[in-house]
Amino acid sequence: MKTYNYKQIKKEVSKTVKEACYSKNNKFGDTVWLYHIVPVVEHSLNLGRKLNGDLEVLELSALLHDYAGISNYKFYKNHHNQGAKIAGEMLREFNFPIDKIKKIKECIISHRGSVNLKKRSIEAKILASADAMSHITELIDMCYLTFNIHKYKTLEGAKWLKSKLARSWDKTMPAGKKLIKNDYEQALKMINKVIARAK
Repeated sequence: MKTYNYKQIKKEVSKTVKEACYSKNNKFGDTVWLYHIVPVVEHSLNLGRKLNGDLEVLELSALLHDYAGISNYKFYKNHHNQGAKIAGEMLREFNFPIDKIKKIKECIISHRGSVNLKKRSIEAKILASADAMSHITELIDMCYLTFNIHKYKTLEGAKWLKSKLARSWDKTMPAGKKLIKNDYEQALKMINKVIARAK
């Protein structure tokens, strides 16, 4: 029998993360909620249902995976470690089960492609894939990140974006690749057209 109210926990966590996304202190822009966090949640739950993951662990991990960097940019380079710490503290206040908190912390710590940490649980593998998948399925927002946030010009931005999407594709688990193969192929087609024009 559950001793916690998951629906209430999800509501409070969602509210906290959404407020951070729409805060003027968020250096990534207010699109991060709708075009990154929400898609990561959707991809996580979709894969979790297919692969029998713990959906509560996946949903909360997806909501919180980038929270540290969004809420405080000084944590960005280390947002996986800081985010796991914050998630643990936040979820303990809700009396969320310790075993699930440990899984969530593992998911957050190991989700980044640029930090090559072993993903032991199916939930950690799914979150890393879902994060990568959102880079591919939310191409327009990735263009916003590339050209508006990072300020790349057309050609250098296309090359940077192609490399970013290739890394994201490589990071995606086979079940995820099946779901986004068409998105990836269409994205490459558009990006390669830009690069080819400059040759």
